[in-house]
Amino acid sequence: MNPKVVHEKTSPQRECAPVVPLFKALAHPVRTAIVHRLVEGPADVSQLVELVEESQPLVSHHLKVLRDAHLVRINRVGRNSHYELIDEHVARIFMDAFNHAKEHDHDCKH
Repeated sequence: MNPKVVHEKTSPQRECAPVVPLFKALAHPVRTAIVHRLVEGPADVSQLVELVEESQPLVSHHLKVLRDAHLVRINRVGRNSHYELIDEHVARIFMDAFNHAKEHDHDCKH
């Protein structure tokens, strides 16, 4: 072992930094509605457009943000593309946050 090698302690901010894009990606009502729907199972763009009542290009943009944050993926079958959550962690993170928010009203003082 090289005695000149100094092991730097990782700062808490640096250690937690990879989580920030995940929360940024979820910080929009359209994207949270999409993720909430995908907790139930895969959906195609037309289903998501109908759900959020926004234009297809806007929904596609939000899906790209979610893909870039590694929250959703595309499953292509022939000419059809279905979006799905990347794994069960995403569903649990979202549902924990969703249930927490529902349990606490705006007048909560803790």
